[in-house]
Amino acid sequence: MASLLDGLNPQQREAVLAEERSVLVFAGAGSGKTRVLTHRIAYLVATGRARPQEVLAVTFTNKAAEEMKGRLQELLGEEARGVWMGTFHGACARILRQHIHHLGRSPDFVIYDEEDQLRVMERLLKEMGIDPRAYPPSRILREIESAKNRGIGPEDYSPDPFNLFQQRAARLYPHYQEALKEANALDYGDLLLMAHRLFQQVPEVRQYYHLRIRHVLVDEYQDTNYIQYLLLKDLMGPETHVFVVGDDDQSIYAWRGAEPANLLQFERDFPEVRLIKLEQNYRSTKRILEGANAVVERNRVRKPKRLWTENPEGDPIRLYIASDEAAEAEWVIQKILQLGGAFGRYAVFYRINAQSRALEEAFLRWRIPYTVVGGIRFYQRREVKDLIAYLRVVQNPRDEVSLRRILNVPPRGLGKGGLQRIEALKAERQIPLYEALRAAVEEGVIRRSEGLKAFLGLVEELHGLRDELSPGEVAERVIDATGYLDYLSAMEDGQERIENVREFVESLREREEGLAEVLSTLSLLTDIDEYSAGDRVTLMTLHSAKGLEFPVVFIVGLEEGLLPHYLRFKDPSELEEERRLFYVGMTRAKEGLYLSLAMRRGLFGRSSRRLPSRFVGELPEGLLEVEGDLHPLYGEGWVWEEREI
Repeated sequence: MASLLDGLNPQQREAVLAEERSVLVFAGAGSGKTRVLTHRIAYLVATGRARPQEVLAVTFTNKAAEEMKGRLQELLGEEARGVWMGTFHGACARILRQHIHHLGRSPDFVIYDEEDQLRVMERLLKEMGIDPRAYPPSRILREIESAKNRGIGPEDYSPDPFNLFQQRAARLYPHYQEALKEANALDYGDLLLMAHRLFQQVPEVRQYYHLRIRHVLVDEYQDTNYIQYLLLKDLMGPETHVFVVGDDDQSIYAWRGAEPANLLQFERDFPEVRLIKLEQNYRSTKRILEGANAVVERNRVRKPKRLWTENPEGDPIRLYIASDEAAEAEWVIQKILQLGGAFGRYAVFYRINAQSRALEEAFLRWRIPYTVVGGIRFYQRREVKDLIAYLRVVQNPRDEVSLRRILNVPPRGLGKGGLQRIEALKAERQIPLYEALRAAVEEGVIRRSEGLKAFLGLVEELHGLRDELSPGEVAERVIDATGYLDYLSAMEDGQERIENVREFVESLREREEGLAEVLSTLSLLTDIDEYSAGDRVTLMTLHSAKGLEFPVVFIVGLEEGLLPHYLRFKDPSELEEERRLFYVGMTRAKEGLYLSLAMRRGLFGRSSRRLPSRFVGELPEGLLEVEGDLHPLYGEGWVWEEREI
């Protein structure tokens, strides 16, 4: 017990030991929240207040969950394996696998990612004769996702009578859900919405989890949305304890449906609440912290708090004013070379992905290794997506999106005419695509059917063996039976693709879960979950940077219209979120913080003059050291007026 409390400061110790049913921890950037969460879980288990399997810890990313599992293993040893830890989406997928039959659905569902959802919506628009230019499928999907995040299904969705776009979304929403159901698929929003419905409509399932889970811990609570808040309420049984950690100053996802009010209203919504603030920062130097505090304190809607540290004073925050984006990128390169050390020490943050172009060109020119978070991720590569599609069809032959992807990959003699005959059969008999494919082969609708017959035989054989074979073995059988490596070797970059396939199969061999669980995990991976820096400079957006830390951080593009972004000017609450975004970027830095802006920048094919960001003007002069010959051009008495919220 003593070792669990050693090294904790008084506030961290207070949080770990708190006995109230509801505990809210305001954890400032770098204040040791992961340490508090892991020590809290270890304390609950070590004192017998909870068995490991009675603890559910919800994190924002899978990467954060893996980090916490590792730390917990150090504290508890083998007992740590019993703790249920993962994201909201991952937890809901696991709950639905076990109980979705209560809602009349099959537990071997697949989870559609954004690309899969887009393909379904594009097909629906085509079938319904709706112009995708007038009603972009990605925008329709965002509207549906937003409804699901608010707990609204197609039957409850009420469009604004004066909003044509919402009226079109209302027409498409039920058809989209029906297409998912026919494919036995769920999208990300369904995982949360259907889990909530399960708890609401099936009392015995709710009761089961009230008895099973005695302690729920939630990380990054400021980033939860309304449906996640409802799920937390669903899990609150008569004896359940809830422990949430968050920081309103790091709330940067309202645009994606997050409800910062969940954090600020926690004391009203849960019983016997104890409030604890963690304000000692262990990450950054005094100067970096002072600058970050000075910026975020300009926000009006926030809980009062001020981070402090016992770390050294550190170097001043440095600002460079470049003539254009090329000069800005060159300055970043020269500064990295001047400071020296391992390239993995450095990260460059920007507001939008388009800003990475000039930086990447400079890094390539200087032959400095780098990685872009948000580039083409490993699991999004064509050859890996092909194999995942095969695994998904083996798991669930009704998965139409995956089936369409691999129907003729590698080529198996199915031409355009044959595909049209299969589609006609599907429409005429109102049957799933897989059934239409089987009927077409059996009834001789397709002339050259040997390849398709072999494909169907492979799928049916592996579908029957899916619980006996490991996911790696299923993948190997698919590769051997289809000649997939020969197919790749004929491509110009075939060797690289073959190596990616081998790496993917190796990653499957390392997993202990069954096929359904592995596919769920792969579907829920994010950019950050796949991120591994190594000895290379990291380039990423400010939104991706949350939860990470680096010895040296560059934040580029500090200009009005970029940071803050021009689309966020009109709404004061959105402007405050932009300020929090800058604050999050600043507080990722441990030793050095470098800021830059350009007097002129080319973006989206246009070059234009730029004004310095108002956020630069909010930094105390004594903390800021301007490098180079140019200086920010603020007019005399220049000030940005921000309206009251």
